[in-house]
Amino acid sequence: MKILIISQWYDPEPTFKGQLFAAELRRRGHDVQVLTGFPNYPTGVLYPGWTMKGYQRDVVDGVDVLRVPLYASHDSSALRRVANYLSFALSASLGALVLPRPDVVYVYHPPATAALPALVLKALKDVPYVYDVQDLWPDSLEATGMVSNRRVLRAVGWGMRRIYAAAARIVVLSPGMRARLASRGAPEGKTDVIYNWAYENDLGSAHSTTTGRGGGTSFTVTFAGNIGTPQGLDVLLDAAEHLRDETDVRFVVVGTGLDEDRLRRVAAERDLPNVTFLERRPVSEIGALLDASDALLVHLVDEPLFEVTIPSKTQAYLLSGRPLLMGVRGDASALVEEAGAGLTFPPGDGPALADRVVRLRDMPADEREAMGAAGRRFYDERLSLRAGVAAFESTFERVLPLRPWRLAVKRGVDVAASAAALAVTAVPLVALGVTAAVRLGRPVLFRQERPGRDGTTFEMVKFRTMTDARGPEGELLPDGDRLTRLGSFLRATSLDELPTLWNVLKGDMSVVGPRPLLTRYTRWFSDAERQRLDVRPGVTGLAQVNGRNTTPWDERLALDVQYVRRLSLRRDLRLVLATLAKVTRRAGVVVDPESVMLNLDDERRPRGVRS
Repeated sequence: MKILIISQWYDPEPTFKGQLFAAELRRRGHDVQVLTGFPNYPTGVLYPGWTMKGYQRDVVDGVDVLRVPLYASHDSSALRRVANYLSFALSASLGALVLPRPDVVYVYHPPATAALPALVLKALKDVPYVYDVQDLWPDSLEATGMVSNRRVLRAVGWGMRRIYAAAARIVVLSPGMRARLASRGAPEGKTDVIYNWAYENDLGSAHSTTTGRGGGTSFTVTFAGNIGTPQGLDVLLDAAEHLRDETDVRFVVVGTGLDEDRLRRVAAERDLPNVTFLERRPVSEIGALLDASDALLVHLVDEPLFEVTIPSKTQAYLLSGRPLLMGVRGDASALVEEAGAGLTFPPGDGPALADRVVRLRDMPADEREAMGAAGRRFYDERLSLRAGVAAFESTFERVLPLRPWRLAVKRGVDVAASAAALAVTAVPLVALGVTAAVRLGRPVLFRQERPGRDGTTFEMVKFRTMTDARGPEGELLPDGDRLTRLGSFLRATSLDELPTLWNVLKGDMSVVGPRPLLTRYTRWFSDAERQRLDVRPGVTGLAQVNGRNTTPWDERLALDVQYVRRLSLRRDLRLVLATLAKVTRRAGVVVDPESVMLNLDDERRPRGVRS
């Protein structure tokens, strides 16, 4: 497939979805283009050897890279940061229009403004986009102090909800972030968790396979990366002061950032000989520094936002095969504990960090080696480039049929068809309602929660087909005992489905699509079968014209996935005509499905097939 990567930051800038990502996608046979800016992150100064131009096209290892101009800045000024973000968004929107039309767009966030060219391509060229959320806006803007105005924060929040809604799929880096987005209206069924990976080409070749003492006689704890306010590295200075008398323990800080000068000054004022600051190193040299360490520190300040964040250095540390000291609440600590790859401590707690350092130092070498090896195995199996790109490939394939204009036209047809059908059947609907009320009782309509698009539930309405007959203990009798001749007739002729036209008109359903099953069945879908939730459920569908209630579950769900993957309006029309023919002949009708086959959960529970 043709994939366009839109990212404001790209190699040689530090980014985890850069050239490594693009090259792996190309190795898997995809045509990959990149739309990015001129390199200036994280210093805000254009890299040596680069000149800002109207545009620049390069081919890097077979990947076509288009660079567009931007206002280079990355300091603490909110206005200059906004200018940096908006300048790229505007020039990239123009650049996107001159590139060949891709099948799918991948957008790297932050900043959120990078979504603008994807929105332009969606509107003008009918291209779906996948939105990769690396941090939460407006939360991170407020947490870092970049924005404090409540009106601005609310406006950003409103904009983010629009971006999420327009995306074909959303990707996040932790389960907690998926839950957080769900609370803001982005359905969990639309969101995939794909962990970041590390710079394997550099770190993988540099790290050693041994995991014992890394750097001579001292026990060395290393922090490598951005040195900013969110990293809260005062905790490292507090721990160093607490361990001043432990002469074999030293702390090494490698990197640069807005908080670097202050931390250097404070360390000098507190006279901490066991703390060493090193200048920022290129990624190719970081592996050797990690190898020379006995433990690797990850820390973020104690903010609710960071509970759903997994700092990107975590993956590099796990790959290195060294034990981790994780000072981040929530998903990051849970990941380290699941991997058995190190020790955790409360963020901001210097004495607790000092305690964990001593515990690691005093631990037998083979136990530390086991921690490092466990982290490396966990990385290879769950967080590696291979695992991550395979997951992205699957996500991209899911959105290929979901072209925005196709879905918009399909929705327009649904509105027109359901409105016309309701008008034409108004009299029969009233007559059937009165008959059902007299023969079966009230309420006339049967209402039940069903999973809709992206798994979001809605209330489906149908004519009732059963009585409320109960046994001697007050329990409802089995369905077969409560189903009357009228109910059987309504089911056999599908007249009980007429009220679902209201669901179609409202937007809960489509005329054609996978049938909405019981909500309790969703947990028993395989990963592939969950693709049936990518579109609105239908009154009829491919499975309904291929056996209806007599089709085995595996085959029925496979037909639903096949429908989604081959979505087309022409096929919808054929399925509507086939449904009318099948209903007229009453072919494949079983008025009491439970009499001939098991429920999906009852069938799959013994097999353990569960998503």
